Amino acid sequence: MGLVRIDVEPLLRPWTAQLATRAVVVEQGAVACLPGLLTALLPAGRWLLVADPITWSAAGEAAAAALHREGLEVTRHLLLPAVGVPVVVAADGAIDALAERLRLGGYRAAVAVGAGTVNDMVKLAATQAGIPYAVVATAPSMNGYTSSLAAPLQQGVKTTVACRPPVACVVDVDVVAAAPMRMLVAGLGDLLSKPVSNADWRLAHRVVGAPYAPAVMDLIDAGAALLEGVAGRLPRRDPEAVGRLAASLCISGLAMGLAGSSAPASGAEHLISHYLDMTHYAAGEPHDLHGCQVGVATLTTAALYEVVRSWAPRSLDRADRLARHPEWSARALEVEQRFGSLAPAVLPQARQAHPTRDELARRLDLLSTQWDDILAEVATTLRPARALAAQLRAAGAPVTYAELGISDDRARTAVLAARDIRPRYTVLHLAADLGQLSHWVDRALARGPLLASGAVGAA
Repeated sequence: MGLVRIDVEPLLRPWTAQLATRAVVVEQGAVACLPGLLTALLPAGRWLLVADPITWSAAGEAAAAALHREGLEVTRHLLLPAVGVPVVVAADGAIDALAERLRLGGYRAAVAVGAGTVNDMVKLAATQAGIPYAVVATAPSMNGYTSSLAAPLQQGVKTTVACRPPVACVVDVDVVAAAPMRMLVAGLGDLLSKPVSNADWRLAHRVVGAPYAPAVMDLIDAGAALLEGVAGRLPRRDPEAVGRLAASLCISGLAMGLAGSSAPASGAEHLISHYLDMTHYAAGEPHDLHGCQVGVATLTTAALYEVVRSWAPRSLDRADRLARHPEWSARALEVEQRFGSLAPAVLPQARQAHPTRDELARRLDLLSTQWDDILAEVATTLRPARALAAQLRAAGAPVTYAELGISDDRARTAVLAARDIRPRYTVLHLAADLGQLSHWVDRALARGPLLASGAVGAA
């Protein structure tokens, strides 16, 4: 068997003129090819290679050696955790400091060697410094490598920020296949959100007029097709399966850039994961890798959609629902009580998402008169929670909140509170509009992954 190489160029060719990322390389031995690739895409001069201690060992040292052998002027910058923090966090201060080093050092480009945190930090810092960057992946753990968005921690809240994507993304299959298994299954969990995140994207377009790009959906579908048969091969670290997973993650990130938002790959399930991250950083509550959390939350939102699909417009008492709709002042108090010290950062998002009574009336009328059409369109991408759970299990990924270290009460709170983190319309916002959020969430948590037992797909 020859070296594994996943060629994504045919899928990306129709989008060449719109993509800032000029090369996506997914193959065994890719680190050795860095000099030729990067010298063609990055400006000549000083480059800063950024890694943390783990990613330096995984690929940074080899990448630096390959670049130095070609006489390139590359300086290492090692990211270290803040005092009292066990891991590097993509927080405001650290990103600003990295941007300052890029500016003051006269660097012409940056090279990130790492996964989610390192990539986001370099992406944002390079954008601030006004220079291009490339990324060398060290784990197939998330879809942000090629995205024109980053998710830093701002005032304790995971926030989506627009920035420049990498000019090149290099995935050495040997490197990413050697990553901790939890990171491999995290990548699968991130991608398996597609059925529900795409449903949320269509839902938001129909109910609140959010932008929607059908052509981008075609690219997402093509990327998702790479996952066929991958889950059960991941525990063996099968090179082709890992390469296909990594390629699919890269395509997902590019699709977000083409759509101009993370909507194609991020819906209510990602908001639940962000809530778990926020409460981890603010209060020390347990959390897991982003993609592992997304995978479990996907089972919840898939189950929630199963509950939503049984709703009938004739059950809606429009006048009563409007009479019970709280003014923003009342909602603001609820958000403050729920989020505590995080409330100042969350309130502007929740305020933007909270409809006026007139807006809610418009939505209810739309849902009442067009529900069958909306449901038919949204359901196009949905898959049963049971089927999604089977794929996660085949890969050895977590399928319950208990496996993430999340208590039953905290899991329920996360699902109920997640809609306040972002104003983007999702199935959680729909349930709230219909006055059914708490009731439907409880039914979904019982129908999907039972919180502690691991049973999935109860009738």
